[in-house]
Amino acid sequence: MKKVLHIFAAMLTSSFAFAQDDTETPVSPATTWGGSADAYYKYDFSKQMNGLTSFTNSQDSFELGMASIEAGHTFGKASVFVDLGFGKRAGEFSYNETTDKDITAKFLIKQLFFTYQVTEKFKFVAGSFGTHIGYEVLDAVDNKNYSMSYAFSYGPFFNTGLKAQYTSGKFTAMFGITNPTDFKSAMDAGSSQKTYIGQVGYIGETGSAYLNFTSGSSNPSSDENKTQFDLVASKTISDSFALGFNATYAKTKNDFISADDGEWFSLVGYANYSFSPSLLLAYRMEYFDAKDAAPSLGTLTGSNVFANTVSLNYKVGKLTIIPELRYDAASEDIFLDKDAAPTGGSFFGLIATTYSF
Repeated sequence: MKKVLHIFAAMLTSSFAFAQDDTETPVSPATTWGGSADAYYKYDFSKQMNGLTSFTNSQDSFELGMASIEAGHTFGKASVFVDLGFGKRAGEFSYNETTDKDITAKFLIKQLFFTYQVTEKFKFVAGSFGTHIGYEVLDAVDNKNYSMSYAFSYGPFFNTGLKAQYTSGKFTAMFGITNPTDFKSAMDAGSSQKTYIGQVGYIGETGSAYLNFTSGSSNPSSDENKTQFDLVASKTISDSFALGFNATYAKTKNDFISADDGEWFSLVGYANYSFSPSLLLAYRMEYFDAKDAAPSLGTLTGSNVFANTVSLNYKVGKLTIIPELRYDAASEDIFLDKDAAPTGGSFFGLIATTYSF
């Protein structure tokens, strides 16, 4: 009789436990946090501010780059990612939302997007996200060279809208529709024109390749539309040596003034060699051709530039110290020498620090 009672009690206990499991609310996973920061000192040997690329237009000055705070959360098939930036680098990135006076004094939304994973292979992303165009990215901590290429500086920075992405094995494809390029609000752009973006990619064991596309309104204030094709490839040769390549072509068209139409292209090669886990040498070589570019490219229009950048990355934990030398040679006198006279070359050195957390 005691044995029967024990069995009966065990059955009741098990049933109660299962009932608890069936009615228990799933626990939401914790929010993930991260971020980075960067700063630099730059000295131009002509003693001029010769920078014609993004984020390093200074001379003989210690400069704060950007502090970033990132947060992400996933629950079920849905997720959100928030990326906030503070500092001059963030201000230049969101140039349509800032002025010269307050460029370093605003907390800016770099990225804010929501993802719905329809299936394991197919998802929708809505919000504001960094461009898929190009090899380099905004956050200094994710690049091996601290200064930026011309291809990055004169391409799109971000898009705000909706995109769909499909991934199957080693292949991926994306298509989206967004506000005018580099605008978080079409109302701020003063235009209801849309930009169309697309990508097809292959991700292999030791390398990857992406063919990217964007077409639409790029600067509504001057009635300019841009179509850009972009190829990005990377290959790991060995544990110590890796190569990268970016080829991009952009054609701009003015809605009203045909004389303001233009085109430019850039070819950029990257080589990284690791001497040890804490020491890496990065070399970037770029040919930027703006001979037929639209006037919107400013000083660069009508010239081409051959740029060489050598950067050493020395890692101490999460801190990276980057001494860098860069020489740009242009076909026209688009830089200034020590007497402030036009010249065809620019040579500068900088030392930067980045930290990720």
